[in-house]
Amino acid sequence: MHDGKKLLTNFDTLWQKHAKRLSHCQQTASEEAVHKLRINCRRLLALIQLLQALAPQPALRKLRKQLKAQLDSFDELRDTQVMLLKVSDSLDALPDLAAYQRYLQLNEQRLLIQTPAILQSLDSAALQPLMEKVGRELNEAFGKTALTPHILTAIDSCYRTAMERYRLITPADPATLHHLRVAVKKLRYMLAAAHELLPVLPEDHLQRIQAYLTRLGEIQNSCVLLDNLNRFFGHLPPPAIHSYFQQCHQALLADYMDHSSEILQFWRPATYAPFPWQQQ
Repeated sequence: MHDGKKLLTNFDTLWQKHAKRLSHCQQTASEEAVHKLRINCRRLLALIQLLQALAPQPALRKLRKQLKAQLDSFDELRDTQVMLLKVSDSLDALPDLAAYQRYLQLNEQRLLIQTPAILQSLDSAALQPLMEKVGRELNEAFGKTALTPHILTAIDSCYRTAMERYRLITPADPATLHHLRVAVKKLRYMLAAAHELLPVLPEDHLQRIQAYLTRLGEIQNSCVLLDNLNRFFGHLPPPAIHSYFQQCHQALLADYMDHSSEILQFWRPATYAPFPWQQQ
């Protein structure tokens, strides 16, 4: 199987899985089902990004736009559920959080009521003609070309963006950490999408990148919670609540900074440089 065929096979496999995930969500809109749908959607988007770098096609841009809209449909529900879990775990130590917990519970109920309607409005079958057009265009564009060198270049570019954002991070500025997280997430999914065509990666490579992302994700969740607490209570929460969650946030920042340089091991620093794990 030539390189292009392998990528297109992976693309088709992810698409079929997406259709199944969406169908399952439409039958059972559970938190776990929606979470799995979102993960698969991100993997598809990462592979689309890789395919666009190899062979830009209008149909790919349209498909990406549709999938991104699907992914964004569940952002508020996901944020609400994450905040509710954290607040509920902290309620015994901070009873003044009870009103905010109730607010989140009501908001979650409202969003869960809306979720089935949102899911029913999503139709993977309606995107099938576009998906087939993408397959035809890419099949023609790839032919029997050896894509691995081009894939490596695309990943080099993705990693370069991540490193540029890494050098700009300021712990006191959440936006810089969020931008880094987005770039590293694209790198991870791109590596996963193209793993069959890449040099052999360390066995735990993707897991280590995921651990890095988890740290950044917990900081992002903390920022969302702090912002929402400020809005709910009006500027600042009661001192005990403010102090507790600020301490939690600072601990997350400190933990990330202790591991921040691990990004240097995720890929090669330049096109003709050796991979970090080849130097060990």
